[in-house]
Amino acid sequence: MTQLTAATGLLLVAGTFLASAAPKPTRTFHSGGNPILGDGSYFSADAAPLSVDGKLYIHAGHDEPPPEVGGFVMDDYGVFVTKNPSSGDWELHEDNLDPDKVFDWATGNRAYAGHCIQGPDGRFYWYVPVEWKNDELPNNMAIGVAVSDGPLGPWKDPIGKPLVTWKDVFGDARHGQEVIDPHGFIDDDGTIYLYWGSWGAARVVKLDDSMAAMDGEITTMTGFEAFYEAPWVFKRNGTYYCIYDWKLGGTEYTPSNYQAAIAYATASSPTGPWKTRDMILWGTSSTTVHPSLIEHGGKWWLTYHTKDAEGGGHFRRSIAIDEVRWDGDRILPVDQTWANPPLLQLTNNLAREAALTASFSEEPPMSLAALHDGRPPVVRLPPDMWSTYRGNDSKVESDWAQYTWEVPLPVSGVGIQFHQDPNWHLPPAEWKVEYRDDKDGWREVRGAKYPTTPDEWITVDFEPVITQALRATFKGQPEGDYFHSMIVSEWEVHSPPADKLPSGSLITSVGKAPKLPESVKLEFNQLGSVRVPVHWRRIDPEKYAKPGTFTVEGKAAGQGAGYLTMKVTVTP
Repeated sequence: MTQLTAATGLLLVAGTFLASAAPKPTRTFHSGGNPILGDGSYFSADAAPLSVDGKLYIHAGHDEPPPEVGGFVMDDYGVFVTKNPSSGDWELHEDNLDPDKVFDWATGNRAYAGHCIQGPDGRFYWYVPVEWKNDELPNNMAIGVAVSDGPLGPWKDPIGKPLVTWKDVFGDARHGQEVIDPHGFIDDDGTIYLYWGSWGAARVVKLDDSMAAMDGEITTMTGFEAFYEAPWVFKRNGTYYCIYDWKLGGTEYTPSNYQAAIAYATASSPTGPWKTRDMILWGTSSTTVHPSLIEHGGKWWLTYHTKDAEGGGHFRRSIAIDEVRWDGDRILPVDQTWANPPLLQLTNNLAREAALTASFSEEPPMSLAALHDGRPPVVRLPPDMWSTYRGNDSKVESDWAQYTWEVPLPVSGVGIQFHQDPNWHLPPAEWKVEYRDDKDGWREVRGAKYPTTPDEWITVDFEPVITQALRATFKGQPEGDYFHSMIVSEWEVHSPPADKLPSGSLITSVGKAPKLPESVKLEFNQLGSVRVPVHWRRIDPEKYAKPGTFTVEGKAAGQGAGYLTMKVTVTP
């Protein structure tokens, strides 16, 4: 029996009361680009898109940990909605599904990556991996299914129990993978498949027509290269595709196991065997990525998540979406985009403009690139740091790191953060900063003092110089015949502010992209004129498709006070 009482707003299903309030009030916002919502007001991960009636719904997990918590805190799910991702117009339905309110068997903790699909009956089925109250198994993550007449709920539990549990996969075995990251797929013949996978194993089982019961044996799919988690299957032109989280430490795409990439495989059957074809995206900021790919509005879209939002981190992630292009049956690598690309962010830090070298770097799992990829969040993982660890018996007294620019630039200070751990990493006994003088070689900067306090941001100012290279040398703390190694999470190089940021103008003709200057001459009080590189915002071709005027913003290297502007006149 199913009964809805208006007074309580509760569903009575087979004698069990289940909460099913209507969706909470919609929050609308305009997104300037990735992450979709990047202001730090709401963190989201594990995007699962669904295209229905001209709208794209992205069902997603909700990251909720405080900044200092190094673990996943996820208690509910939200839904993002748009008609067109390119428009930037979105709705967010927060707290759209609470596991402990919909499933009376769930704890309400660990609302991990799920997927919502529309069934043959027109209703919507949201497969979610949540924590089961039964704690007798080696791992109590289980897949539940919630059903609704619409993609935004209200949701109810049609079976009153988990759909897939550890015991269904492993029986009484004590070792195996978590039952997480479900994905639903309905083939052209109406066969319904449920996929899931983690820690190197991808599994699949058929579901019956109810969409809420298994119909056959669970099988492990084969043929993937470096499969880690999150299978996502779709069909195009008769070929089955599976995109997934690709992870293989020590490789170009994932230098350490703390990094993630996206690959795709193809097969002639929805259950494989699969053959990995190529990479789609790599080098994102988060330790996880959880990809999905869908067609909507005549285009294909890839969703994933990063830690690029304000206040973001590896456990405070935010969903991103980028367009996917094809070359026949091949998925082309995706160009990751940002609302505000790193080189256009207002900062006086010149480090991101530089090539980086060092005397030594412990890679993997540490990363030399960590020195100039932006200050890490409170919770750091190994790729967020540069380490000089060679072992506890190293007799190497000092190491150095060096930034080199394509042209000489003005510098007047640095910022750095040292760390220590219980093993062998300590702050340096001493350190110094030198600049390269074309006449005299390396010379130490003047007026600098060098604190070594660990775990706090250190700023060192010195007399401004113009140079093409800057080097920091660090001496390790001695212990007997050996020297401690050092660990640094970020090393910034600061430019003095220019006296003025100029504006300019130029003329182009219809259909011809304006030729913006690659550099601009700036005046510095103590240094005189210096030509500084400029990074300009991308110009939409529609801007110069007809006569008129528009303005382009540019970021001069090392200038955080504001943007340069260029007025462009388009003539017939």
